[in-house]
Amino acid sequence: MTRGRRSNLALCLLVAVLGLGPTGAAVALPTPPRPPEQPAAGPGGAAFAYEGVNATRVGRLPDGAWLFAPTHLRLDETVERAMAPLPLVVFFHGFTAVDPTAYRAWIDHIVRRGAIVVYPDYQTLNPFEVGFEAFQANALAGVRAALAELEAGGGPRPDLSRVAVVGHSLGGVLAANYAAVAAPEGLPMPTVLMPIEPGGCEGCGGLQRGGTPLADLAAVPASTSVLVVVGDDDDIVGERAAGRIWADLTAVPLDRRDYVTLRSDHRGVPPLRATHLMPQTGGLGGVEDALDWYGTWKLLDALMACTFSGEWCDTALGDTLAQRFMGVWSDGEPVTEARINDDPGSP
Repeated sequence: MTRGRRSNLALCLLVAVLGLGPTGAAVALPTPPRPPEQPAAGPGGAAFAYEGVNATRVGRLPDGAWLFAPTHLRLDETVERAMAPLPLVVFFHGFTAVDPTAYRAWIDHIVRRGAIVVYPDYQTLNPFEVGFEAFQANALAGVRAALAELEAGGGPRPDLSRVAVVGHSLGGVLAANYAAVAAPEGLPMPTVLMPIEPGGCEGCGGLQRGGTPLADLAAVPASTSVLVVVGDDDDIVGERAAGRIWADLTAVPLDRRDYVTLRSDHRGVPPLRATHLMPQTGGLGGVEDALDWYGTWKLLDALMACTFSGEWCDTALGDTLAQRFMGVWSDGEPVTEARINDDPGSP
């Protein structure tokens, strides 16, 4: 290459790096759109009834639990609100996520809106110390320990007629199981069930060491409101367990349940990625973003409100625009909508 050609090449590279036009003027590079912010109010929104969250440790691993309750009711709330018992949410974590830090932002969101959250251990810090077959019994023991703590008094009272159960990954399997066995086990019956990216059940595939036995989900009552939620970029557990749970909920009519797929959108920076870690808001790989506020958080808030008080039903169920809506990028382009299905196919 001649000296002249080398100089021209270097100049071209410099122009490309500096973003200079042919006249030497700086060329403004396009700014990629930003993802949506959390809405101010509504399901998934930032409006809260309580200022704080009290975390209490109950029992020991693997059959204890964390108990989260709201504190410091806002001064603009009513006296009736202060005296009323609160809904109970049983929150089953994913495999190895014994530390609630991985979901803490979501837990705090649920609690500050006005609910009590029970977070059963079901396993130890060594994920292989306790076998899969023991997880369900440990989880139920953790719920009992938390209920005994609540019954002892000194804090908010749970309303056991308003119970929701939610779980992620292996916790999604445990959540579905809980809904099926709560009545014969003498535990509070949930009327809201939301397994998210469930996996790790025996016979659901993808495991080297068996899995947690799946209960007879035909026992989940017809009065239960259900959302089975998956992410379209979940390459850890996929949808086999979700499809099986959906197919086995035979008593729950289709107008009371939906199969929801949250979808990735790479339009802006940072991108929205519906991976297996999507529901986690902290720890390794966890991030709080629009897939939480307009996805998992919104869906659970709306499903609880619809089931418990008849509010926000157009957001909770039915393949409506409000249910599918996932926010808007900063350039005005809507985020890729959720996909709602009543027939996800065979597991």
